[in-house]
Amino acid sequence: MSKLPENLYVGVGSIDARHEEFWALFEKLKACSDDVFISVFEEVVAHTKAHFAEEEADMSSAEYPNKHEHEQEHKKALEEMNYFMDKAKSGKLFFAKAYASDRLGDWFRTHLLNMDSDFARVMKSYN
Repeated sequence: MSKLPENLYVGVGSIDARHEEFWALFEKLKACSDDVFISVFEEVVAHTKAHFAEEEADMSSAEYPNKHEHEQEHKKALEEMNYFMDKAKSGKLFFAKAYASDRLGDWFRTHLLNMDSDFARVMKSYN
């Protein structure tokens, strides 16, 4: 299992655990063969939906002031994932694989280092 890079830990156990799970699935997705790509991508999407739901519940509990913006980023990410899932299922696997290798990891790092780091800062002060 691939380990989340050290610079992507935010110091809140629940957030870091979700990120470790996502990273392992992301690495699995990038490395998988064409014949299992869709099923692995479905795992990534299912994890991401659950991940976002848990994070959004945490944001509500902590009365996170940037919750709306954060949720909008989640919504856009899931829409993009679903768009590329549809491409894969319609026989355009190349586009979905390019998204997985070129865009998804960049999005995750950017989102984590900006949005999730800010949320972690609030969580640390809340606890």
